[in-house]
Amino acid sequence: MEQLQRSPQLHHLTCHGIGASCPDPERNLAQWILCIIPADRTTAHANTVPSSARPYQNLSVSAPFIAIVPGWARVTLVNDDDPHGLVVALHWARLKETARNALGTTPCDIPCWFKAWDPFLREAGDTLTALHASSSPDVRCVAAFADVFALHLMRRYGLAADTRDTGTSLAHSKLSIVERFIHEHVADNIQIEDLAALLHMSPSHFARAFKNATGHPPHFYLTTERLRLAQSMLSKGSLPLIDIAARVGFQTQQHFTAVFHRYVGCTPRAFRLAHLRP
Repeated sequence: MEQLQRSPQLHHLTCHGIGASCPDPERNLAQWILCIIPADRTTAHANTVPSSARPYQNLSVSAPFIAIVPGWARVTLVNDDDPHGLVVALHWARLKETARNALGTTPCDIPCWFKAWDPFLREAGDTLTALHASSSPDVRCVAAFADVFALHLMRRYGLAADTRDTGTSLAHSKLSIVERFIHEHVADNIQIEDLAALLHMSPSHFARAFKNATGHPPHFYLTTERLRLAQSMLSKGSLPLIDIAARVGFQTQQHFTAVFHRYVGCTPRAFRLAHLRP
């Protein structure tokens, strides 16, 4: 994803490359929120300016997640050698006005300082970047994206904020979201914080609710899913063990072998010899 060289200047939306400085430093930052959409292996870090009188807040976000932070947050890069991604700034009052006109109700506030798994906003960000890369982006089309972002943010994180699942267990629909994410990103370094972000929950609340729903902690479920996939790969082909380890989310073959032996009772090589199908 190329860095954006221009930024559409609207009274309710600005956007710029994740590695670039804010295109309008003179704006009233308290009236804006930022949607950070990192791409590839770029990791962005957002935090409160040290000299600010506000309580200190911070979070890190990398693909496939997005983050929502206040407009006054300082956004830096953890790995800035080749940054990819987009920062979309939305005017808070305009965002609420758009949601009110479209939904016919008074929208709730959107919580800031959170990250979420949001494939829709990631796709919208890619399209907005492609639009911006054209020689003369249509301002009306770019403005329409502000409405798209506004409605999605309000419906998913504003209007539904008061009806989020705050119980001690997870519904089947929410478990399905977690399972789908694990299956799609099993090779990645998945953290409990990432799984909690899928459901917009704190890590501790998510861990308790997940265990109450499944009988096992999230880490146990994640490990067994990785090993289940590894067993299938071991019994169906001759892929090298080091490649299988990488495909199911282990950093080294040694770690993969140790965990496999602890859970399954034999080494991956012994399992393959016993279960390999002709």
